[in-house]
Amino acid sequence: MEREQHRSPDVERAARRLSRPRARAALATKRLLDIVLALAMIVALLPLFVLVIVLLAFGGEGWFEQRTRLGRHGRPVVLSRFRELPGAFGRLLGRIGARDLPLLFAVLRGRLSFVGPRALPAGTGYGHTGPRRLMAPGLTGPAQRGCGHESLDDAYVEGWTLRVDALLLVGRCPKLHQSVSNTSS
Repeated sequence: MEREQHRSPDVERAARRLSRPRARAALATKRLLDIVLALAMIVALLPLFVLVIVLLAFGGEGWFEQRTRLGRHGRPVVLSRFRELPGAFGRLLGRIGARDLPLLFAVLRGRLSFVGPRALPAGTGYGHTGPRRLMAPGLTGPAQRGCGHESLDDAYVEGWTLRVDALLLVGRCPKLHQSVSNTSS
């Protein structure tokens, strides 16, 4: 667990808010929804998984690209994607997001969520001290949806609700209020 002396006032405030019984129940619901949605998508997209794996098997250059990002509490998370396939069909699969299918397994394991702060590269220095580190990074979130600068990820965590997640999942930008001290930028 994190040491108290390293927490900013923003992080303390968000941690207190997220530890309330009502917020903990909502976070448990968020996790359950992540699991159910990831499982449903894996089952529904199984033919696409098989197609991409077969195509990659003929390529002979490996199947995955891996990137290290920062997860909850600043812990490193290795995220795998299918490597890029050459040709027009490969570009088509890339456009429809087939390369990101392995990320569904990271959601199942709890390393990612469907909605959350942006997963930042390790060593960037940004976002390691703010409230964003209290939640798992998301496949989508305010920064990915174009709702504003990545500093809104801290505001997302501070004002998190299931309603905010639902709005972001359907592509809408909720109103997020940045904290006054904004220590993470």
